This record gives sequence, C-alpha cells and structure tokens, in this order.
Amino acid sequence: MTRPTERDGASGIVGVIVNPVAGKDIRRLSTGATHTPDTMKMGIVRRVVAAAAESGASKLLLADDPHRLARRAIERLTFPDHAEVELLSDHIAGSRADTISAAVEMRERGAAVVIVLGGDGTCRDAATGWPDIPMIAISTGTNNVYPSAIDGTSAGVAAGLVASGRIAIDRVALPSKRIVVEVTTDRSSTVVDDVALVDLALVDETFVGARAVKEPGTIKAVIAAIGEPGSTGLSSIAGRTHPIDRNTRGGVFITLAHHGDDNVARRVRVPLSPGTFDTLDLADVRPVADGEAVTMHGPGVLAFDGERDVPVGADATVTATIERTGPRLIDVSTTLMLAAHDELFDAPTPSSDSEGAHDVH
Repeated sequence: MTRPTERDGASGIVGVIVNPVAGKDIRRLSTGATHTPDTMKMGIVRRVVAAAAESGASKLLLADDPHRLARRAIERLTFPDHAEVELLSDHIAGSRADTISAAVEMRERGAAVVIVLGGDGTCRDAATGWPDIPMIAISTGTNNVYPSAIDGTSAGVAAGLVASGRIAIDRVALPSKRIVVEVTTDRSSTVVDDVALVDLALVDETFVGARAVKEPGTIKAVIAAIGEPGSTGLSSIAGRTHPIDRNTRGGVFITLAHHGDDNVARRVRVPLSPGTFDTLDLADVRPVADGEAVTMHGPGVLAFDGERDVPVGADATVTATIERTGPRLIDVSTTLMLAAHDELFDAPTPSSDSEGAHDVH
C-alpha cells in the first residue's frame, strides 16, 4: 500500500498557545467555577506536542508565557528527528497581548494549525491576532462555550494530520461566526479593534474593573452568535430562550427589561456564572441573520465574550454584525474518524517489495 504524503500548501507547522491565567480568575472565590492548575495545563501541552510530532508535524512553535508553562512542559521530552521545536519568547507582557502577539507571529511563521488552551477569552484573543486562525480550541478556562473539553493526545494527533496535509483542513473545519463591532458617536465612527466569538453585551456600568460580568441587573442587551442550553455565562440567556449552535447561520439578539419596566415579555432562569443562577426579565428575544446590523445605545461598557473591555458614552451607538469570517475551528473527532477511514494510522508491514523492507524469520 502506498503511504499518503504531504499535500501542497501544508506547512507541517503546529503552533501551541497556553494561557497561564485561564481558569484562575476571581470567579473561583464567589462561584462554583473549577480551578485549572498549571500541572494540568502542562500535562495537556506535553500530550499535544508529542502527539502532533507523532502524526506528522515537522515543526512545533510554542508560545512562552510568564509562568513558563510551555517551556516546563517540554523539558525532558524527546522528539522524532523530523520534528523541530521552537519557543517563541519575544512577546511576554503578562496580559492578553501575549496571546494576540503569539497568534500574529504564528501566522507570519506559516503555522498550519494552532492549538489554543484557555477559555472563550483566550480563543477570542487568538482570533483578534489572526481572524481566521486554523484552530483547535481546548477548554481550560471558566465558561468555555467556544472551546471544548478535548483530550490533548487526540488534539495533537488531529493537528499533526491537518498540518502535514494528510487530512485537508477543508474536510474538517468550518469558518466560525464572529461578532464585529462599530461604535458611532456625534463626532466619529470607529470599527472597534476587537471581536467576540460567542456573545457581545452592553452592560450598564462605567468601568471595566475585574472584567467579568457578575451583576444581572446591569445587562442591557446581548447579541449571541452561539447560544446553547447547556452553556454558562451571557450566552446562556440565548441558549435558554432561542438556542442556536456554532454552525447554524445567524444569532440571537436579546434586550432586557429592568426594575419598574412594564414591557417584560418573559422571565428566565440562567447560570451567568458556574453553579449560580439568576432570574432575568427580558423585553425581547429575536433571531438575527448573518450580516444583519443590530444596534445598541450607550452609555455603558461593551463586554466581549463575557469580559468588560470597551466603555462607550451616552452619545454612542453600537452596531454589531455577525459574520462567518472567524477562526477555522477544526473538528478533532471528525479528523480522527477520517484518518482511520483512510488507514492513516496503519503502520508499514514488512514486505519484500517495500522500500527498506526486511525478512522476518
């Protein structure tokens, strides 16, 4: 049998980005959110890089971080002769800029697949640096709507198969939805240099502070690109009123009613944080098509994927649009299924007519 070879256009390069602070924020003190220790993340990185090299990756680019997780993870690991390992350590600021910069550099270096360890915010940061990044997203954060709980070995195998071209990315990945934002004031109009992969909310607050949205009474409106009933966080409002998955076109726009309003259309119980539930009064819930502009009005703070980041004034109009121009999210299970079907896991068998074969007595 002829073994598959690398296809044209596949670089063989796999990038790995691990967020050292994902799964460790203040919500562990006030909710039932799970703590994700460094040892767990390092173990995932070890499995990822070993499996990627096993499955055909010729080069591994690991983003260094303030906790040195990637560096520590590969200590004492041995790699096949065909696989080169390089640490990217030029951009370490101890902030979300680390992930953004790492994604930019991996794009410039020709990475065919990038494995991201973190939560919704980490995946969003990677997509800010590289909008259509070919990504495998492993959840190690808090709400984890966009990334999934994927075994590191399986993720690494899938990454190696796609990066080497043995499985074409078009067979196993679809462009994700992303929410693009423009803010217009009496004086100017600005496209915000940021995106959301899950949801965008306008929150009735004046500062970004600890970033996470914790007070249900402050939420003015939410547009969700993903809203699944089993989700936690702002997208759970959509998930429990008008569910929409990551591959369904469009999204959901929700406006909230507040104390004293007489326009309450429905009330819903939602888990805004792990293990905690709140009752929200909703004024309206409606579907939104791809490309349809949705407007919200200030003042307040824009929360991207649950994290408050951009203050807007009283004269601001926020226009949000769902586009299918986000990361190419690789389906690990489908990749492995296709590889098994194509016999890519078969080892060479001794044969007299095979190159380098020898007789076994």
